[in-house]
Amino acid sequence: MKALIILAHGSRKQESNQEIEILTNDVRALIKRHFDWDIRLQFSIVDYAFLEIAEPSLTNSIEKLVSKNISEITIFPYFLNSGIHIKSDIPNIVKSARTKYPDCKFNLSPPIGAYKEMPELILKHLQSE
Repeated sequence: MKALIILAHGSRKQESNQEIEILTNDVRALIKRHFDWDIRLQFSIVDYAFLEIAEPSLTNSIEKLVSKNISEITIFPYFLNSGIHIKSDIPNIVKSARTKYPDCKFNLSPPIGAYKEMPELILKHLQSE
């Protein structure tokens, strides 16, 4: 079984954290409606986690998923820039998880800001306003 974790920074403002929960629910629903046929997007669980400040933490989310016999976890960093969290903090957490759970495969995708079609997405968003 496969799982997807949408990873955000975390905020002291509960509304910001709730936005990630809503986004996760929307991604989960979209996968069920439109992408059941795509093996790359067949996730038994779609969840969210936070790197700092808010819960659940990435480490706790990984532990929870492994306890549910998830054999492959994809972590999607919902970050725009490749700062210290992307270059160091998140890869170190994933490295530790790989050591702790050698029977689970971990995939760390590039942050959303690295998406090659981001310029087009920005303009499309501006057109829709």
